Amino acid sequence: MPMDWEEWQKSRQKNKGPVGGKLPQMGDLFKSFKMPGRGRLLAVLPLAALLLWGVNGFFTVEPAEVGLVKRFGQYVRSVEPGLNYHLPTPIEEIIKVNISRTNRVEIGGNSGTNEETMMLTKDENIADIKFAVQYRVNNPQQFAFKVFNPEKAVIDAATSAMREVIGRNTIDDALTEKRQPIQEDTLQTLQAMLDKYEIGIMVQNVELLDVHVPREVSQAFRDVTSAKEDSARSVNEATGYRNEVIPQAEGQAFAIEAAANAYSAQRINLAQGEAARFRSLVAEYQKAPDITRRRLLLEAMDQVMPGAEKVLLSGELGQSLLPHLGLRPGPAAPAPNPVPAPANSAENGRR
Repeated sequence: MPMDWEEWQKSRQKNKGPVGGKLPQMGDLFKSFKMPGRGRLLAVLPLAALLLWGVNGFFTVEPAEVGLVKRFGQYVRSVEPGLNYHLPTPIEEIIKVNISRTNRVEIGGNSGTNEETMMLTKDENIADIKFAVQYRVNNPQQFAFKVFNPEKAVIDAATSAMREVIGRNTIDDALTEKRQPIQEDTLQTLQAMLDKYEIGIMVQNVELLDVHVPREVSQAFRDVTSAKEDSARSVNEATGYRNEVIPQAEGQAFAIEAAANAYSAQRINLAQGEAARFRSLVAEYQKAPDITRRRLLLEAMDQVMPGAEKVLLSGELGQSLLPHLGLRPGPAAPAPNPVPAPANSAENGRR
């Protein structure tokens, strides 16, 4: 500060003593200095700086986040969403971790992860795998402090898990029907690895995006795949034909068997009926043989010529007509049976 020299001289003259004067007192010296406005500003600046430094400790945590407070680099507490306060830097600092967002990382192909995804299958074939992993944070402390680069750790662990699972399956399994079991197996293997590493991440999904063989053998694999598809189609067609023909054949066999059983039952019943009729005729014949023979003859004639008109000629008239009909007279009828002989002659004449 500038010093007023004239005032200092006056003060010195005023305080002179017998020894030639005395030195000015400290209070008088400070009074001799002037305090301009800029000096007062310099005195206030440290207080303002301290206040601003303290205000910097206020921070806000979003609803989907968890705040982790570190004091001199060591974790001390977690804070909930909302407005919070911590001692300003460098004493304390805040790390915010989103625990609700689903993170996705693609591995292989042109995903930019630079991971080698050529993998050896169980049948010693090489498959180029491209897949995606979806995960979220379930332990913020482990996620923030256990691993330096959690995303890189997830990529490395996912690649290792996929290699292990692909090594237990054939190339056909990865290319065709076992993609879903491979995804589920990889998810479980990856989750076990991350839990062991204590990364604080929960895997939600593993998806196979693309599985193909190296370019040098792709044509051969396409031929094999085409042949398998043709084989499967032929098997399906044969199975369909079998399912169509066998029921028809079984139905026809059942119909034939049913017809044979019906015919057998019919013939058996008819034979049994004829046998019963014959037994009844035998009984009647034994009672009256002549009458029974005549009745049987008439019934037989009625069956031979059903509905035909019958004319009986006997005596000389019958003998005179027979030559004109080209017929010769038959043997004379026996005396007890005069009627049947003319009937036979008449029937022969009509023929």
